[in-house]
Amino acid sequence: MFTRIGSILKTTPGGRRNSGSFLALQVRQAAKGILDKILNDYPEDFAKKVKVKTFKGGVLTVVAPQLMSAELHMRSSGLKKDINKVLGNKLVNGIRFKSS
Repeated sequence: MFTRIGSILKTTPGGRRNSGSFLALQVRQAAKGILDKILNDYPEDFAKKVKVKTFKGGVLTVVAPQLMSAELHMRSSGLKKDINKVLGNKLVNGIRFKSS
């Protein structure tokens, strides 16, 4: 039986839960959930090419095909707002889109 990573993160002692790699994992997981909802209208093989790569220094990096990167960039303020809402804190200050 597998335990979802979100469950593990919620049970990690308070001081460690929001430190370094745990925080980055939480941000990437929240971003993936939001992006999955947005990409639900696109063909599955196209949507699978969008990857949440890193979160460092308040900046989330997303890799996607060039046209999708441009479209997501246009939606970036709403995307950032939605991710921060899921996290319950203003952790994502910017989103960088790289073309794959």
